[in-house]
Amino acid sequence: MSSKTDAAELPHGVVELSGALGQAARGLAVRLLAEGAVGAVFTLRRTAADRRYCAALISDPALLEEASPFHPVMPVQGARVLSGFLGTGSPDRRIAAFLRPCELRAFVENVKQHKGGFDDLLVISCRCAGVLPASRLADDDGERLLADYMREAASGGLPGGIRDACARCVDTIPTAGADMILSETVGPAERSTMLHLMTDRAVDAARLLSLRSTAGTSRGPVTTAGPEDPRRRNREALLASGPEPGRGLGSLVEAFASCIGCRACREACPLCHCILCDYETERTRWSPGLVRDLAESRGALRVPAGTIQFHLGRLVHISPVCVSCGQCSEVCPAGIPVSDLFARASAHVQASLRYVPGADPDGAPPLATYVERELEDLTD
Repeated sequence: MSSKTDAAELPHGVVELSGALGQAARGLAVRLLAEGAVGAVFTLRRTAADRRYCAALISDPALLEEASPFHPVMPVQGARVLSGFLGTGSPDRRIAAFLRPCELRAFVENVKQHKGGFDDLLVISCRCAGVLPASRLADDDGERLLADYMREAASGGLPGGIRDACARCVDTIPTAGADMILSETVGPAERSTMLHLMTDRAVDAARLLSLRSTAGTSRGPVTTAGPEDPRRRNREALLASGPEPGRGLGSLVEAFASCIGCRACREACPLCHCILCDYETERTRWSPGLVRDLAESRGALRVPAGTIQFHLGRLVHISPVCVSCGQCSEVCPAGIPVSDLFARASAHVQASLRYVPGADPDGAPPLATYVERELEDLTD
């Protein structure tokens, strides 16, 4: 690292860090905590089990040796955890929060619902190549899968084996909410990572760490995916593969036919955070008498009952702000591609509402905003 620089040399500039993305991120976390720029670091941490990770809030610099910022796995959606404890009050000291772009977009939406805030955070995000399914990474071939991922990500390609939601994500770099963005350089040369300083808060932290800007006043890496990007092609293919016209509810019945009613998708979703879910109240619970009567009238009734009603309710509630992180599919024990269904629905809903989740921290959430002439493209 270079010597301390004047503030005038770091107006939202760029700092070059040595090492690949994960190494550079961990080194940055160590320095931020050791120099007192933050009081704790929110990041992934290795567990005692081989190739298993958890979210952690680390306050001891020595324990950052176990930290794995931006490791290609998402055991839990970071926004859900971060909002979980920030939504109850302000921490005593600033937290450095390492969030992938989809986690940051979800956190932006949560802040609008008073589930946390940015004042006590230094948000560090990255150019994201996607994550691997946690179960695959823990398999016997997990090391090989990880090695292949690292090689393909370093070359700038689309890594094989990543989650379907990641393979079609075109928002691989955050557009709002990040104080710092890390982007690994692509090519055969010695690995390095560029640290883009996006806010005055980031500049202050870089000055405290004696980091020197090396790339002028660039405000961040390129954020758009071109038409030939395989992620964009994958997304277009998904949107074109929707249910056949005229099939209506039958398509949903077929899609959720194997649902066991565990509601893990709701528990994993970073944006499903009602204090009391309507589907845990007596109003939406099926009485034994209703279940018996329907079973008798139909000859057979699939139980648990009400699964389609539950998923329709979530679609209505979440589709305007869904960030397509894929966590719902990741945790589904029945293997239902929940994220695919939500991505298709959300694409239409968000286009009609002219709303991009996580893009504008100051923008009003669509379900809390009245617009006199709205959704005219969907109505008579």
